[in-house]
Amino acid sequence: MPTFGIQGLDVSGHQPTVDWQQQWNMGSRFAYVKATEGNYYKNPSYSSQYQGSRNVGMIRGAYHFAIPNWSSGADQARYFVQNGGGWSSDGYTMPPVLDFEFNPYEGRTINGFYFGNTCYNMSPSQLTSWVRDFGNTMQTMTGRLPVIYTNTSWWNQCLGNPSGFGDYPLWVAAYPNSPTNNAGPVPTASWSTYSMWQYSSTGPFAGDSNVWNGDYASLQRFAGVRMPVGSFDDLAVSRDGSTVSLRVRGWSVDLANSPAANEAHIYVTGPDGRTTGYPWKANAYRPDVDKSFGYGSSHGFDGSIRIATSGTYKVCAHSIGAFGNTALGCKSITASGVEAPIGSFDNIGQVRTAQNVSLHLKGWAIDLANPAASTYADTYVTGPDGATTGFRMTANSSRPDVNEVTGLGSSHGFDYQVPLKMAGTYKACVYAIGQNSNVLLSCKTLTVAPSPPPIGSYDALALKQTPNAASLQLTGWALDPTLPASSSSVSVYLVSKDGSGGANPGTVFSANLKRPDVNAALATVGDHGFQASIAISAAGSYTACAQALGAAPLSTGPTLLGCRDITVNSTPPTMGHLDSAAVQVSNGQASLVSQGWTLDPSFPGSSIPVHVYVKYPDGSTRGYPFTASGSRPDVNNALQTIGNHGFVTAVPISARGQYSVCAYGVAVSVFSTNNSQLGCRSLTY
Repeated sequence: MPTFGIQGLDVSGHQPTVDWQQQWNMGSRFAYVKATEGNYYKNPSYSSQYQGSRNVGMIRGAYHFAIPNWSSGADQARYFVQNGGGWSSDGYTMPPVLDFEFNPYEGRTINGFYFGNTCYNMSPSQLTSWVRDFGNTMQTMTGRLPVIYTNTSWWNQCLGNPSGFGDYPLWVAAYPNSPTNNAGPVPTASWSTYSMWQYSSTGPFAGDSNVWNGDYASLQRFAGVRMPVGSFDDLAVSRDGSTVSLRVRGWSVDLANSPAANEAHIYVTGPDGRTTGYPWKANAYRPDVDKSFGYGSSHGFDGSIRIATSGTYKVCAHSIGAFGNTALGCKSITASGVEAPIGSFDNIGQVRTAQNVSLHLKGWAIDLANPAASTYADTYVTGPDGATTGFRMTANSSRPDVNEVTGLGSSHGFDYQVPLKMAGTYKACVYAIGQNSNVLLSCKTLTVAPSPPPIGSYDALALKQTPNAASLQLTGWALDPTLPASSSSVSVYLVSKDGSGGANPGTVFSANLKRPDVNAALATVGDHGFQASIAISAAGSYTACAQALGAAPLSTGPTLLGCRDITVNSTPPTMGHLDSAAVQVSNGQASLVSQGWTLDPSFPGSSIPVHVYVKYPDGSTRGYPFTASGSRPDVNNALQTIGNHGFVTAVPISARGQYSVCAYGVAVSVFSTNNSQLGCRSLTY
């Protein structure tokens, strides 16, 4: 028995019963089992032998005895794979074997088939091609090239020692006469050494005895153990308050058990040269890994390692597997500054102008991680309504006093104004912002008083009518005492009797009309009068209100100037007369010609619309609009009125039969109660 390597055995149907535990106890750690021969024979003991060897812990595989002149290499490879010759990367399955050797049936004819000479009556080139056909088919079907089992003398004799088979592992058969570690020569054109050596067919193990040319770890790798894979994606410095960390991100999968999450080991070498390891579970969500490789989405690692000193850190990541570990790479990063920033929130005040009221914040801030540069001071202001808003201030104003105390330069002050929208109590908290962390300097409160409310007077409410329109006119004055020279605004709106319907601020008008009486009474300047209008479209009772709007910032307005009531009465209906209607024919065109007059008593000087409706012989009715703008001095004299109110209308017709013509006077007062019918006539054409 050779004194090196890992011992193993191979068996066939000639060994139907094997005590596998005994073989293990004797030192065998791997086994090959014959599965098939040609494409006509299957080992009846294959399953029990294959599983029995595995049950005691052996790494095992299957082999095929080739009869190359029986059928093609591809045909026998398929037969082999279909009957036990497959392979999987489970860590305990050896790659499949092609047993290519002396013809055991040399010179014999069996069932009418002549097996040929020791080389199967095939030429070296034919045998070489047959092996490649078998090997290529096996690789396509299993992902592995087969091991070639052969005898050196037969290989050289029958195949001519061809080159090009170095990618096929070699299992050489050679039986020395006495114990030795020398297996003898190998086919040198393709191999310089062997992977396995069958050194005996008579023991010590059942079947044939073999040795693996390496250690057990290399035997595992040869079996095709799938090593872990992954990626060290990113290394960054992260900061959370005063905590500085190295953030390490990537993914890791043990291909020997890809559904499960494996470990990723992270090794950090600090600026002081010391290395510390961290075992992490790679179970973070990484759908991109699943999309790209199909390993599942729970294989990511994303963790933080706290650091305490500035300097350069080297981080290395490893994917940990059941059969070995894979280095995912190393990255380096420099973390600068771990000290917290310093500063002072010196003062909170207010600045009031005609246009704005602001909080005034003053202080200084320095980031000790980079004191030569100006840093930020962030303030968070909580207003009277409870809402908090953040503002970023650049601490770069001159503070020579800070430089005198710290010696870190004078450009570290902040002097910032925060515009305000309401009066009340404000709380401002200021933080010094640093590369490493942010530090609360302090919080201060300030109560900001409102500006005085606007004043004014709602003097009068009147109705204004024009043809087809009407409005309520509100007049008065308004001013903001804080800005007496500026014209302020008023809003006007209607309120129904039940108090609903108010629109605040309603319609806004500028109080910019001259009111010298107001200026004289109040000893003020500027233009403060207003004349506002609210459109209405129906008669009824109205309540119109006016309020003065503040122009100054933080005004406590609006101020209600008052509400007034007004009743708008309906106006009389239109009046008039359809004097005549007749069928007239001119140049072969017949028309219905109507004559008469109409007016709206509310606007006697205005010519109003007249609508003529014609009912046709087929029963349909159609309307036609006209304007009663013709001169009718007889009407004016009779009614003692003015304006032009006569009409003459013509509507072309073509069908013969009975027609009906009706005329209506259409009011231009929006409050009119009715559009009066002026008359109807029946005509025959």
